[in-house]
Amino acid sequence: MTIPSSAAGVPPTRTRALTRDAWLVPGAFALAAWLLYLVPGLTGPYGAFIDELYYVACAKRLAWGYVDHPPLGPFVLRLAMAVGGDSLAVLRLVASTFGALTVLGTGLLAARLGAGRWGQGLASAAVIGTPVAQVVFGFFSMNAIEPLLWLALCWIALELLLGAPPRWWMAFAALAGVALLTKHTVVTLAVALGIALIVTPARRLLASPWPWAGAALAALMLAPHLSWQVQHGWPSLEFYRNAALYKNEPIGPFGVIAQQVLFMGPGTLPVWLAGLAFLWRAPNRTLRPLALVYVVLLLMLIVSRQSRPDRMLGMYPVLFAAGGAALTHLAASRPWVRLAAPAWLGVWTLALLPIGIPLLRPDLTARYGQALGLVPQMERGEGKRSELPQWFADRLGWEQLVDDVAGIRDALPSEERGNVIVFAPSYGQAGALEWLGRERGFTRAYSTHNTYFLWGPPPDQPEVAIVIGNRRERLESIFGEVSLAHIHECDGCMPWRDEMPIWIVRRPKVSIADEWAKWKHFE
Repeated sequence: MTIPSSAAGVPPTRTRALTRDAWLVPGAFALAAWLLYLVPGLTGPYGAFIDELYYVACAKRLAWGYVDHPPLGPFVLRLAMAVGGDSLAVLRLVASTFGALTVLGTGLLAARLGAGRWGQGLASAAVIGTPVAQVVFGFFSMNAIEPLLWLALCWIALELLLGAPPRWWMAFAALAGVALLTKHTVVTLAVALGIALIVTPARRLLASPWPWAGAALAALMLAPHLSWQVQHGWPSLEFYRNAALYKNEPIGPFGVIAQQVLFMGPGTLPVWLAGLAFLWRAPNRTLRPLALVYVVLLLMLIVSRQSRPDRMLGMYPVLFAAGGAALTHLAASRPWVRLAAPAWLGVWTLALLPIGIPLLRPDLTARYGQALGLVPQMERGEGKRSELPQWFADRLGWEQLVDDVAGIRDALPSEERGNVIVFAPSYGQAGALEWLGRERGFTRAYSTHNTYFLWGPPPDQPEVAIVIGNRRERLESIFGEVSLAHIHECDGCMPWRDEMPIWIVRRPKVSIADEWAKWKHFE
């Protein structure tokens, strides 16, 4: 299918059905990406990431919702754990597979837009060369699943713009329902797409009953999760509000734009800029709504002033695919592009690879990142300022924490040892004890952080407990006996976790169950 050009100097947009050959180059890049995302994180000195510890806990407590995310991610993880066990390799296998599929889908979309093998390879390589993609595909989280869903949603939207039957809206809606059950932030994509359609002639796509029937389908799919939110007092809204007010680092408009360039990688800049221009200048403005989606998303990020460049990651594979098609056409008249574009991308990818992939020891990674000036602070507070990037620092020290707590427990008198419970300040410590400490006899830890709060206080009033963190004065207001047992230290970890006191407390003065609601921490 060819869309005739209506603007001088604008190449025709040649879209074509995918053939068997179209899978070869994207498939090869996808395999390379899968190995790159998977292997270094399992063979180096880095362990589980803080969020992975929490997601394992969520996967073992399936529900229709959690404070900080919808239910589908933990369900996917639970399926993977049922097949392969709850090892770190299983978590990383899931994340890297979604990353590889995103690389594959990007190359295939480039082929759909008319790119040859060179353009398909460039588009696929751009995903691999994106530092923030290297991070999110390197450990399990909902962020690893989201880019593939965004890519698929935009592909369906593209087909609708190119004349696919209106019933394709039902496929879009079903996938949107899956995406909403995976990560709430897909709402921003839906809003941006709606605005882009309304302000362009493509608004005609909204005139049939199909998009509205699709919206009803997506709402029906989301209904159980919304019911859970209502039953629990809309905890996710409280979480997002607190994160915006107290957690995420505020940033100005120029900082938002600079972070997009930095976190997506300067090497990918020519590819996605070419893709943006390709979509904007497509003949008859056919694909302009997809370019507007990017613009609206960027404006949302600027207005929100939030330092979360990964919020737009899902849109870049679409731009990379379009860029592969655009640069394929450019290279036909300017052969030097065939060498310059891959060389530019390759140099930057290699230069920034140790920042996104755990290739070096923590001390070398810290020195390398500081030499490049690439150790950004993503969250507020001095405790969140680290020599290592946070996505590496929060993979260190968890085994030592388990050892420290186990040693304190084992030193208790035998009559207390079997009844002691552990209170942790964050889902990271609680999850570490439950998952990494399972062979040391830890089956349950308690925290008031995010969904751990909803999982409730201990069923019985504890007579003796181990408390990680907190201040002596506060503990003495709750317990009759407070003694410092140990100072936990972790080399290379986030500062807020280093030199953290661990206490033994006895004889509570208040009812833990009655006071539990006062200690809620959604952030």
